[in-house]
Amino acid sequence: MAKKDIFKVCLIAAVVMSASTAMAAGITGTTSIGGGTFSPSNKVTINVESNGTNYAAKSGHSSGDRTIFTNNIDPKMVWTSKTVGSAPDTVTGATEAIDTTWTSL
Repeated sequence: MAKKDIFKVCLIAAVVMSASTAMAAGITGTTSIGGGTFSPSNKVTINVESNGTNYAAKSGHSSGDRTIFTNNIDPKMVWTSKTVGSAPDTVTGATEAIDTTWTSL
């Protein structure tokens, strides 16, 4: 499995597990989500918001130039550019929608 595919699987797993309870978090290390533990890859940050019904998540690698986004309303993976060395964009709410400026993966 390619690194890109592993990254997607980890992001989706974190988002799905977080959708069962209300939360807003920036995940950078091992954390408890939905009764289990999850840890993103080294230097990856995942910003998640969930209200128990909806979720939205944005992630990015500190050495990368993209923020990856997904949500439960339209659960495809999309990306937008970010500055290398910066954190991924923050999530504005559990119902944040994908807008037309994001590029589909």
